[in-house]
Amino acid sequence: MSSLLSITGRETSAAEWSAEPAIAIKGVYNSNLTLSQTPEEVWGHWISPSVRFGGSTERLNVSAKAAGDFVTYYGDQNRSLTNLFFPVTARYSGEQDVVSLESSFTRDNTLRSELEDTGVVLSFTQRNLWSINPSWTHSVTERVSFQLGYQYQNTAYENGRRLGLSDYDVHGGNLGLSYKVTERDDVRLTGSYAKVDLPDSGLTIDNRGAALSITHAFSEATSLSAFGGPKWIDQTLRFGSGSLSDSQIIWSFGGSMRTKWMDGQASLGANRDVNVSGLGFLVRTDRLFASISKELTETITVSLAGQVLFVERIPVQNEGLQSFETRVVTAIPTATWRLNDWWSLEASYTYAHRMTGATDATIIGIGHSTFLKLTYSMPKLSISR
Repeated sequence: MSSLLSITGRETSAAEWSAEPAIAIKGVYNSNLTLSQTPEEVWGHWISPSVRFGGSTERLNVSAKAAGDFVTYYGDQNRSLTNLFFPVTARYSGEQDVVSLESSFTRDNTLRSELEDTGVVLSFTQRNLWSINPSWTHSVTERVSFQLGYQYQNTAYENGRRLGLSDYDVHGGNLGLSYKVTERDDVRLTGSYAKVDLPDSGLTIDNRGAALSITHAFSEATSLSAFGGPKWIDQTLRFGSGSLSDSQIIWSFGGSMRTKWMDGQASLGANRDVNVSGLGFLVRTDRLFASISKELTETITVSLAGQVLFVERIPVQNEGLQSFETRVVTAIPTATWRLNDWWSLEASYTYAHRMTGATDATIIGIGHSTFLKLTYSMPKLSISR
């Protein structure tokens, strides 16, 4: 007991805790909020307070954030809404073991992170997302390590049934083995399983997969990563007293290259993955993306990011529903001006369009949006003892 108290005392004496408050005010305009054939033009303002927390001892690192967006839209969508973000990460490092926990609660709208993740444009409504991801890493040798993880996610949509959206739960796990081939090369083999339940649409999905990933560092500034492997997808759709089942193999793969230099950085990549959609079915998302940023001066930074998403529904065989194929293209130039140590000004424009159809694609929505954001970052508050 005395040994435990002495260890705790040493870690407490070396503890460092900090808080970084900030507040941002943003004015926005969007010519077509939902990228639909009938544009919904809106303008509005966001007030976004936030606080970042951090703490560390000799073995423990904790970081968290509490943030909110108080949003008011005018025009074709005349409404007010609140976005909330509460991520927490804890990491404990031992001699050969690292135990970590990532958890979060997010309340946002379907046109933010869900569109970014899946490429599917849903009805404009609020979404609540709970997630928890514990993991354990054990170093067998200096080059070989073993990873074990679990994933839980719960997604619920406000007025989801009325809008044709399905809440869903995900339970999953992964098992991985990593090998550091050289100082610049890493190889990892991972097996995974996830069970997805969409009770509103009567769909249950079992997703088993294996993937090999490779990372190569050409230098301290430039790296290349790639992954690939099969996913065995089993779907069961229940309706009334009957059901339909289907099994198929889908290959998931991708790669990216990142580089940085003294006053800038760039990235380029592509990937294919399988995602759950709030529309109540599984989709395959192919993504091409690129970004570049450069510091023009010590206070002014400009960037350009773009991506193309090809989305296709993964149907249950013989279910009799029409196919779902869509493409989303976005391009986002941004400029940031750091006025001083506490104030910054950011201006951004987004071009987006959405198309449907596989061969004879038809543009069904084009959107232009822009915002101007002023951020005040308060001096960092820290305590060491």
